[in-house]
Amino acid sequence: MLPRRRMAFSHVIYTSGFVFLTAAFALIAIVALTLRFAGGPHVLKVAVGPADGENAKLIAAIARRLQQDDAKIRFVIFPVADAAQSAEALEQGRADLAVIRSDVAIPSNGATVVILHNDIVALAAPAGSKIAKVTDLVKKRIGVFPASPANAGLLDAILAEYDIAPEAVQRTMLSADDLATSIAQKRVDAILAVGPLRGRSIEAATAALASGNRGPVLIPIDAAEGMAARGPAYQKAEVPAGFFRGSPPQPKEDVATLSVAVRLEARQNLSEEIVTDLVKRLFVMRRSLESEAPIAAAMEKPDVEKGSADAVHAGAAAYYDNNEKSFMDRYGDWLYIGAMALSGLGSGVAAMFGLTRVRARKAALALIDQLIEVKQIAHITTESPGLGALDKEIENLSTKGLRFARDNNFDEAGLAALRLAIDEARRAVNDQRNELEAKGLLIADASVARAPPPEAEEAGLAQNRPMLVPDDQVCGDAGSRQREQ
Repeated sequence: MLPRRRMAFSHVIYTSGFVFLTAAFALIAIVALTLRFAGGPHVLKVAVGPADGENAKLIAAIARRLQQDDAKIRFVIFPVADAAQSAEALEQGRADLAVIRSDVAIPSNGATVVILHNDIVALAAPAGSKIAKVTDLVKKRIGVFPASPANAGLLDAILAEYDIAPEAVQRTMLSADDLATSIAQKRVDAILAVGPLRGRSIEAATAALASGNRGPVLIPIDAAEGMAARGPAYQKAEVPAGFFRGSPPQPKEDVATLSVAVRLEARQNLSEEIVTDLVKRLFVMRRSLESEAPIAAAMEKPDVEKGSADAVHAGAAAYYDNNEKSFMDRYGDWLYIGAMALSGLGSGVAAMFGLTRVRARKAALALIDQLIEVKQIAHITTESPGLGALDKEIENLSTKGLRFARDNNFDEAGLAALRLAIDEARRAVNDQRNELEAKGLLIADASVARAPPPEAEEAGLAQNRPMLVPDDQVCGDAGSRQREQ
């Protein structure tokens, strides 16, 4: 099995750096698009009460329609007892939206999304009654409809404007079931009804007070203008002449009265985009909601003028002013900041690349310096083992260079310089070896240097070896001596 190769740290940085930058830019684009188009629906908790009231029915109808339209905004109803508890839920952060009334516990962290309806105060007496003004109500029995602490407090505020003590009148809280009976049995002398002018509460109260063709007696609240001037809780309103059917229609002329606004408020820190989308949908579905909640027809925009007491949410104001933010308006700053951050990050990565390149270049120069040193040593080496050791050193340095090249630590210029240094070192060793061999000066090793040459050894052996004469020559020489004798 081949040994597992380890990738150099500089190579890891180099190869992963560009991938990282590409992935980072892609991530920013994906996040931005996800913020705009993806994600599940935004679920908003809406505090509203009482559960059987007109406001609760309206919010329930809106919730159903949002779900039917598969909208990106959904309502979860948080039931409460009344407008005061609804405002408290928003104040304490237990709800994202709340249905509140302008004269009851305005939450400090709320901002108006839409006016669901303006409720007028219809202070009226039965047809033919002698009660014509507010001061005539002293020691009279007044029915409050619909029965709620907020409406009872509204009656006290009106009486206070005329210096009438609360205990100077007797009040009776009336429900829809006992409204007509109480009037028919004369258990009340007048009615304070609160609701939209074209809503069921006013219609039911005036119908119960009418007698035959005669309409109810409307009691003007002349102090309404002063009450509205002293704070945003109340507004001056009028009941138009002839609004109620009868013979003749009532009233004969416009009647001054008081109104309070029922608003849908949101947390001030709720996303502008969510609120803008919600307001747009509310006005688109307003007409279709009337079949389920007729009170939806009274929905209207708040006062968006600067300095308005309505404190309109920025997302709602953008819709009302036709100044809705585009995708770049919402996320352009984040994209710009992200681009700047990535630019800085890219500079840092580039600096790291530069640092690794500098280190790689130093490593390449170190190898080249070692090869130059090998070349210089080769020129003065006269022994075979020394040249062999230099060959091994060149091989080791060459292997290191190949590994550096594999890990992308060399640029083309560095690789060419290293290749040249390796070639020069090898050439120097080979040239030195050839030159020494040519001159006969190359000494293989120490033992060979001390041994006599083969020619000398053979000469010594010849001197010590006895001379051998062939037999024929010996015989010939003996015959010659015999003849001479």
